[in-house]
Amino acid sequence: MEHKVSVIIPTYKRSDFLQRAIDSVLNQSYDNIEIIVVDDNNPNSEYRFRTEEKMKKYVSFNNIIYIKNKRNMGGALARNEELIKSSGDYVTFLDDDVYLTDKINSQINYM
Repeated sequence: MEHKVSVIIPTYKRSDFLQRAIDSVLNQSYDNIEIIVVDDNNPNSEYRFRTEEKMKKYVSFNNIIYIKNKRNMGGALARNEELIKSSGDYVTFLDDDVYLTDKINSQINYM
């Protein structure tokens, strides 16, 4: 049985890097992945609007969950909040960086 991996991607004022991060997870050699994007921008800010625009590309993806915080919680609290909501057997975090194609597969094989 293939383990499910949840990738939590918090974003705050960094929407320019969001698609690159999400796409790097979608391009993994490992398939059973859930992506949780946590929008930690203030609801009425330009940063929330920009993030919402970027996320429109992924609205039809069943394995991507987009969560908008009601207020800015900060990185640690945003991660912890979404950790509770994740459904993966394993959880990994990605900020505004990218994953190499075999990252998750290599980690699963190691464990």
